[in-house]
Amino acid sequence: MPQVGPGTYITIRFEAFLESGTRVLSNEDETPLVFRFGSGEVFSRIEQEIAGLSAGDIREFFVQPEEAFGRIDHAKILRVPLQDFPRGKELKRGMVLRVETKEGRKNLCFVGDIQKDHFVLDFNHPLAGKTLKYRVRVLDVHKIT
Repeated sequence: MPQVGPGTYITIRFEAFLESGTRVLSNEDETPLVFRFGSGEVFSRIEQEIAGLSAGDIREFFVQPEEAFGRIDHAKILRVPLQDFPRGKELKRGMVLRVETKEGRKNLCFVGDIQKDHFVLDFNHPLAGKTLKYRVRVLDVHKIT
């Protein structure tokens, strides 16, 4: 039976949980993920943890922020005057906004704290700074021929 490692395609189901136990990522109700080992399609920590497993094996492990979505970058958190938010639109904490940069790139950000004179835009990934517990189930392993 082939094992996960270089020269293989792997099919997995996965779930990721915050340390509190809240599930934040999952493909349990979706199409399983298929990837080539070493291709960079999944976090390298996931590949390290499932290396040597075979179809039917399950592994649980922790992934640190720097191994996944990164640490929080405070340079990506901006304080914006409330008057700069378009009139007639509702501003809510946690909402996702698409913001266009001066260079014309469109970026997603999240609304953080809202005060009477300003609000906070956070361009970090929502899971930045979080340690995640992954549960990965290997469904299939095929040797690349």
